[in-house]
Amino acid sequence: MQNEYQRESRHHEWLLTNRIGGYALGYGNFINQRKYDGLLIASWEGFRRVHLLSSLEERIEWVGQVSYLDSSSYPNCIFPNGHEHLVKSWLRPYPSGLYSSVPFSEEYVLFKEIFMVQGKNGVIIKYTNLGASAITLVLRPKFTLRDHHCVNPSGIWERVPLVVDLQERSCRVQREDTGVEAFVYADGGELTQENVVYRNVYYPLEASRGYDGGEDLWAPVTLRVPLCKGASVRLIVSGEPLQTPLKEADRSEEFYKGFPLPKDHPGKNPGKRNPFDGLLNDEDLYSLADYRKILQMAARDFVAGDDIIAGYPWFGPWGRDTLICLSGLSLVEQGDSMIRRILLKYGREIKEGLLPNTFGEGGAGLNYDTVDAPLWFVLRVYEYHRRNPLDVELFQETLKVVFSYLFNPSLKFFVGEDGLVEIREGDHALTWMDAKIYGRPVTPRQGKPIEINALWYNALRATLWSAEKIKMKRLEVKNHALTLSELRNLVEKVHGSLRLFMGEETLADRIDRDVPIFEFRPNALIALSLPFDFLEEEEMAKVFRKAQEELLTPYGLRSLSFRHPAFKKRYLGNEKQRDMAYHQGTVWAFLFLPFVKLYLKLYRRKKSPVELRREISGWIWRLRNGFLKGHIASVAEVWDGEDPHFPKGAPAQGWSVFALLEIEEILQKL
Repeated sequence: MQNEYQRESRHHEWLLTNRIGGYALGYGNFINQRKYDGLLIASWEGFRRVHLLSSLEERIEWVGQVSYLDSSSYPNCIFPNGHEHLVKSWLRPYPSGLYSSVPFSEEYVLFKEIFMVQGKNGVIIKYTNLGASAITLVLRPKFTLRDHHCVNPSGIWERVPLVVDLQERSCRVQREDTGVEAFVYADGGELTQENVVYRNVYYPLEASRGYDGGEDLWAPVTLRVPLCKGASVRLIVSGEPLQTPLKEADRSEEFYKGFPLPKDHPGKNPGKRNPFDGLLNDEDLYSLADYRKILQMAARDFVAGDDIIAGYPWFGPWGRDTLICLSGLSLVEQGDSMIRRILLKYGREIKEGLLPNTFGEGGAGLNYDTVDAPLWFVLRVYEYHRRNPLDVELFQETLKVVFSYLFNPSLKFFVGEDGLVEIREGDHALTWMDAKIYGRPVTPRQGKPIEINALWYNALRATLWSAEKIKMKRLEVKNHALTLSELRNLVEKVHGSLRLFMGEETLADRIDRDVPIFEFRPNALIALSLPFDFLEEEEMAKVFRKAQEELLTPYGLRSLSFRHPAFKKRYLGNEKQRDMAYHQGTVWAFLFLPFVKLYLKLYRRKKSPVELRREISGWIWRLRNGFLKGHIASVAEVWDGEDPHFPKGAPAQGWSVFALLEIEEILQKL
């Protein structure tokens, strides 16, 4: 079991978040492969992320022997061999690992758990001696103290001024050139100062992505603590001083242990005589009910205050992603109140009828380059209004969007005589397929994109519904006004014009200069999955069947049919190469949701609930199974377009997780 597990665990990624944008990230074998991997990446105002702590050197002294439990990648090797001591690790509800001697012995067994402080930038690493013999544990925190997007250059720790302020069980370290600091606390043992530099630690995934993949790490202090049988010690590292670090650690443990534990997790059966008994290999670690709780936890990872993080590790809040995720936010604790706060926040940021697509990391400024985010906003307000009919505060904000689309000539798009939204000529990338190379879109969507116009139609229908519900007869924004009769006429015009997209087999992806462009992409599914239909059922069924044949994979839907000459099989290489493939065939898990929604529109009344559940469960089986077996802790951004579909991009993407959560809720209600 050990060798097989060691091979597999290097592909399994875990994630912890602190619900303010900070995170910890790593792999099941605890060997960092990304520059973003680490035990503490703090988030400050405006989601400015600072990488503080990479890992720990972990050394065990036992009956005259010395064993290292940590491992790091270097350009030509992995050193030391700590991963060989790993019996098993678990990703959820928090990362943990069971270590022993080689070969495994009940005499020497160490259990490691990692928790994150909620609402603060702090991490707790806890070690418990589960073996029969006493051991001595020696720990060295390896600091980075840098922006999370950058690596430390070689020799940095000899060139910058450093501060080490050491007490018996606490310490402050600081880079004086940047002011970045970290705080260390321990609830046992003694801290001593030792200046150790780990040179040229290597991150193979960064190198494969065309980035600098090496850096030096700094370890200025060492914790040495004896552990008798059953004893524990906690090391706490934070980006800010903690007044009561041990209480913070207690609260963090309590928070995480409120979630379901895997069936064979040591915390499930504390005090078990033999820690190796009952360890499962490639079997379900959770019941279906517990899996759904873990999935809710995974979704909650992306909520940070009144924002939703688009993905970890390198994304902050994105308007489009947030609003797409919002339909599933009601499924997490206090979700509906969070939805309202987020909608109000985005409503306050409306500028000329547009919503921010990105907020800019560290307060770098708002980006309004999106044509669909404002329309998603209108739709989400409508959905909220249907659930809360007396709460009409947000409706006026949606009117700003609709009126701006109709009457604002300064936008990069306009509403034409046919009532459709048309993106002006130019190097604009305003839809979700927004990758650019040298300032030019890889996937041009100028003209009239299908999902944008379906969203526009739905926004108009939603506005009409709300206006009638509130019993308004006239809509006004500044110097412009519409009667409800005029709005109804516009709705009918757009409905008729949407027929222009229909071809013999499917919908055109866009209309450019009155010419339908029949690239088969999932945008037609997005369009048809929305609440208000504009095609007949048989026409929608044609699109669904074609999507099932050409786009559907075990991990989501392709962004372009595999039959198209521009289809890219793999998402790999440097940034330019990856951008060339980003929307040209890569698989996106979030697209499962519109696919399932369209399926239910077509077949809910024609098939039994058993049949519906069987088919939908079959489509998402790989993702569900990944959670059940403990192989995944979140859902990735994209996958390769052809089998084997390796996960790529961000290892944890918000709309991927929320889509899966919504689908599981749909299945429960069938």
